[in-house]
Amino acid sequence: MTVSASSGWQSSGISLQKGQKIIIKASGLWNKGFASDCGPDGYSGSAGEIRYDSGYGAMALLGKIGNGQTFFVGSYLNLEAPSSGELSFRPNCAEIGFWDNTGGISASIYLPGPSSVYTEKVSLRDTQNEQLPVQKSKTVIKKDGSSWAVVIGISKYKYSGSQLPNLVFADDDAKIFARALGSLGWSDSHIKLLLNEDATQRNIMIALESWLTKAGPNDQIILFWAGHGYPDPEDPEKVYFACYDTDVSTPATGYRMDYVRRALEERKAKNVILFADTCHAGKLITRSEGGRGISIVPDLNKLVREKTIPKGWVFMVGADTDRQAIEHTSWSNGAFTHSLIKGLNGEADGFQSAGLKNGVVTMGELKAYMTAVMPEETQKVLGVAKHPVIATTTGDPDIWNITLQEIK
Repeated sequence: MTVSASSGWQSSGISLQKGQKIIIKASGLWNKGFASDCGPDGYSGSAGEIRYDSGYGAMALLGKIGNGQTFFVGSYLNLEAPSSGELSFRPNCAEIGFWDNTGGISASIYLPGPSSVYTEKVSLRDTQNEQLPVQKSKTVIKKDGSSWAVVIGISKYKYSGSQLPNLVFADDDAKIFARALGSLGWSDSHIKLLLNEDATQRNIMIALESWLTKAGPNDQIILFWAGHGYPDPEDPEKVYFACYDTDVSTPATGYRMDYVRRALEERKAKNVILFADTCHAGKLITRSEGGRGISIVPDLNKLVREKTIPKGWVFMVGADTDRQAIEHTSWSNGAFTHSLIKGLNGEADGFQSAGLKNGVVTMGELKAYMTAVMPEETQKVLGVAKHPVIATTTGDPDIWNITLQEIK
């Protein structure tokens, strides 16, 4: 069905029973007023922007069953119906804003047929009753290869100043993330941790372009980066991560984000997962122009649609323009990392029926958790909801069944 951008709740015509499993895939673009195109995952919007549900991104695709609680659908949702009733969708926009909205999102609804074996192929039927041979969503995909992580956190900068202020928690974010990987079964020899003065441009280049050559074609690579990012004022198309020894008066002393991406592409790993708790992190996803205050979501949708990045990549970024604005003593972390670590430590396991509660957190569960919890936490502490940007370069729903956990 097509969910219109200019209407409220729209019925799918499908009635569900409590406990029934359903898979929803959504794609396409719609507009809110004169804003740029955005997809079903929505966009961060402005602090004063009125939405139907302030807990989710503006123009995100929402759902509900009967008169039950609203839930985030986005581009993909694997759900166990929390109640009985008719399934409906709507854009996350207040009714007062419908008059100039345009476009629509295509939502495909799949109802798994009876099967007690999760590893078998089962038939899923869509709303037109077309039989589709689709792999039923599994609890977790066991990795064939090894996992490798480069983890970077910079709070103290050699040439700090008004244009590159020191941070409080970025180095702690990286240490906590590395410890979280250890608790998930990772070997220390597979984690390259670079903090503060160790995170020079040279050392980061060695980690990405030399140390990571250990990764093979069946392996999984993780990049985590917490710190500052900045554009070249003479060429805003060039956006950089700030290294410890970066002098922002000479932009090239940072590490260009497209070079980071290129180094990861050259490894040709099966899966690459990027976590970035840094301003201008969106340039990891798209090379399109943008300065402070950019909304990366329209460009992200375009990039994924045009398939300019290899399949098997997942992006989770805190796409804020000011890292300082999203650090708070209530968390002792950046807002993005605070929610990420809570999710990895188990709170995302089985969250909102995104997967089975079985002791293993999948990327799909983490996506559902981050999408709901980060705006809730930031609204409570900062007074404004901050939303992560989460996307993948493949339409294969199995991408959300991969995990950071080392399965023995």
